[in-house]
Amino acid sequence: MTTPRPSAAPRSGGIAPATWAWLGLYLLFFGLFGLYIGGDGTPDLRIYHRYNGFALVSGGRPQDIAAAGLQSYFFPGLDGLYFLLTQALNDHPAVLHVIMALPYAVAALLVYLVGRRVLPQSWPLRDVLAGAAALFGVTGSASFSTIGTTMSEIPQGLPFLAGLAVWFGCVPLRDRPALPVWTVALAGLLAGATVGLKLTSLPLFVGLFVAVIVAELPRWRTGIAAGFVFGLAGVIAAFAVAGWWWWHIYQLTGNPVFPAFNDVFRSDWVAAGRWSDDRFKPQTWTHALLFPALWAFTYSNQAIELAMRDARLLLALLAMLALLASVVFGGLRRAGPPSRRAGGLLALALFIAYGLWEAMFAIYRYSALIECFSGVLVCAAVAAWLPRRVMACIGIAAVVVVGIATVWRTHYPWWDRSRPSVHAVEISLPPVEPGALVVFLDPGAFSYLIPDLPAGVQVIAPNSNLVRPDSEGTLRPRMEAAIRAFEGPIWGFENLKDYPGAADTALQHYGLKKTGECAPITSTIDSVPAQGCRLEKVAPAP
Repeated sequence: MTTPRPSAAPRSGGIAPATWAWLGLYLLFFGLFGLYIGGDGTPDLRIYHRYNGFALVSGGRPQDIAAAGLQSYFFPGLDGLYFLLTQALNDHPAVLHVIMALPYAVAALLVYLVGRRVLPQSWPLRDVLAGAAALFGVTGSASFSTIGTTMSEIPQGLPFLAGLAVWFGCVPLRDRPALPVWTVALAGLLAGATVGLKLTSLPLFVGLFVAVIVAELPRWRTGIAAGFVFGLAGVIAAFAVAGWWWWHIYQLTGNPVFPAFNDVFRSDWVAAGRWSDDRFKPQTWTHALLFPALWAFTYSNQAIELAMRDARLLLALLAMLALLASVVFGGLRRAGPPSRRAGGLLALALFIAYGLWEAMFAIYRYSALIECFSGVLVCAAVAAWLPRRVMACIGIAAVVVVGIATVWRTHYPWWDRSRPSVHAVEISLPPVEPGALVVFLDPGAFSYLIPDLPAGVQVIAPNSNLVRPDSEGTLRPRMEAAIRAFEGPIWGFENLKDYPGAADTALQHYGLKKTGECAPITSTIDSVPAQGCRLEKVAPAP
């Protein structure tokens, strides 16, 4: 029996009218919300995104020493774009806020396109469901709480979502006489580009890599060939995007991903170790199995610094299991319904990505792209188990009720936003002289101030999340030598609230003291009280 071919899509430049309609809706919704919620004032912007972007576009800032702590060595590709965009639109903050939110509209559209593939064409209101499911997923707490900010996982995730849409647009839904090399290669290139932009997206790449192989079953040779093409294309893309930076960091420190995996690459700058954030990783098997349920129904900070509540990731995980079960019970061969097979492949890719995410990071923001598919996965699972029209209507009604309840009960972990002003970024600094040395005396976020310092200023952060006065490695002695050898005006910046006593410890260790000349540090993107004080060297004891 021959499976009927899908009907041709209406011609409108090759894109169905419904797709244009949803794109317009997404652009309007996310653009207006970006305007409403305001500008970026998140911790990561202050800690490193603004500085790294400035350093990239201004020649690298070789005079600074770890000015943004360990994040000084993160890949700065998108940070450079953020910085240039902010500088160009600093006098037009409303326009900047809208533009920074628009990647979410593109993400929602790509999720919608995948959703159309995993929902049966016979389902009532398929396009409406796919569009609403995409909006439901992209407004999850992992992604929506960071909209319009440099903390968001969405902009760097767009290539992966595009690769997923390309692959689902061609690969899973029809039997082919030959391997579509161009499709697999393009999907690999796009997914690999996301890995290059941010290495924490590697679980997503691995999940899709496995799905690409499994999609060819039972033709193992074809599957292995598809996996090879996908993997090779992904590696090429990742190195094309970030290879230059990894090589630069390797030449600088001896570790291409410094300071991460310093137990493997062993840079002598800092102590050996993984240098990873393991605060949120489950500690027991029970904890791991129940992990997404911990914040689904009650306020929790089990996977994030801020209290939040959202059932989307739990719903996504349950839907993945239901879809995988439907494929197993329905048979693995291509004779099964195309939408069920596509749903199973999507579930497989994201289930593997979820497992790796939980094992490697368990940081909620890093699950944003998985969460984006929560609505699509739930709809696909219901479609797989309730294929008949009457039952489908009941399933759709249940999905709508669950979706509304989830949205109603969601408590977002909203991150800090900048204060409204005539400029996107406004900063007031002490009277630091050109060519001076600025020492960050405690682990407070100060690197975002560096673009507004006078020309020729050198910045050292000897008391950060990378180096402390008692740290091992060669980086701390290098900082100490630079401070003691500097001839010229010296200023110290300190946080007056969050790190009591830290500045005094640094001053004592590095042979410095305050002169009494201090001035406040204020900005539109940070409300924590801070100050800069002129320093002088302490004469050594006789």
